[in-house]
Amino acid sequence: MSTATALSSLPVSTESAGQLDPASVQFKAFDVPGSRTVHGKAFPLALALEDNTSPSLSDVNAHIKQLADRGTIRDLLTQHGVILFRGLPIETPKDLSSFVDSFNFVRPHKEVGLSGKRTTVVDNIKTASEMPSNAIFHFHNEYARSAHFPELIFFWSELVPQQGGQTPLLSSLELYDRVKQELPELHDQLIFKGIIGRQYYPSKEDPDWKEIGWNWKDSYGFEIEDGDSLEVQHQKVEAVLEKYLQATGEWQSNGSLHVLQHVPAIRRVKSTGVPTFFNGLAGTYGSAKLNGALEPPYRIKNGKGYKLPTSFGDGSRIPSEWLDRLIEIQEAIQFLVPWQRGDVALVNNYTVQVIGHPPHLCIC
Repeated sequence: MSTATALSSLPVSTESAGQLDPASVQFKAFDVPGSRTVHGKAFPLALALEDNTSPSLSDVNAHIKQLADRGTIRDLLTQHGVILFRGLPIETPKDLSSFVDSFNFVRPHKEVGLSGKRTTVVDNIKTASEMPSNAIFHFHNEYARSAHFPELIFFWSELVPQQGGQTPLLSSLELYDRVKQELPELHDQLIFKGIIGRQYYPSKEDPDWKEIGWNWKDSYGFEIEDGDSLEVQHQKVEAVLEKYLQATGEWQSNGSLHVLQHVPAIRRVKSTGVPTFFNGLAGTYGSAKLNGALEPPYRIKNGKGYKLPTSFGDGSRIPSEWLDRLIEIQEAIQFLVPWQRGDVALVNNYTVQVIGHPPHLCIC
């Protein structure tokens, strides 16, 4: 049975949606320009509301709940990595929140160690990034540098740009295949050694933190109370690092914190056993290269803060030529989401890397 047939045979029931026509909400699969085929499946899976239908958001949500309860959504996401919903009657962040709720996913993911600027807009919806529009990002799995990462991410663009503004995505499964084939030494060393990720967090007393966008107290100081001594604050932050991330902290003489996390760079998806290239290697290296911070002390050349390197798990340096080639491969296999009004992208963070976020997201 085709995907389109499987989905269109599951209309919203009158029990869950009042006086609705039982066939009032149906999705159909469609071809989206630039899509790829990964392990025999479309990447992404694009689903649009049937032509000549204008269901309400409550109708759509009821239908999504049926699909989710039957396991259809989860199965499709495992197969395709991304589901791009098109033509949804979503106008506001509040609408997006109610749509997300209909999937009944376990959430929200607790963001521990945020190294960016995000603001809660409503309920479980946050801004994806508040960096300048000309900021350059690189591909990564969300929080892959950590032992505490989300499974799912919803992306939605409230304002659709007239030109440009596409969100690049790629399959971490396809990326793994290419790295194994084209960078076998990198692949083998990542398997054998893993990686050590390093992140710089200034103190809140350092005026540079406002330009950088984060500090260790806001990112890890969940248990800190007014009146806590600096020693107690450090102890509480270290406890959070251990509890959530299995990470260690190194306190610097200028009051900043270096967080070190020893994690795998290649993992297996539990439900399928398929290996996935799950990390942020390109982002760490690419950002440091752009900011002239590839050599000690790794300070940003014309700005504030530091870009600490990710190394192999034994502390040895990852050759820059391997990382440059990794970025080239990522660019070659990317898919650009052509946002339209009413689009929502549901992303499996385990198997998809992303760059250049749209305005709003929900992390589950």
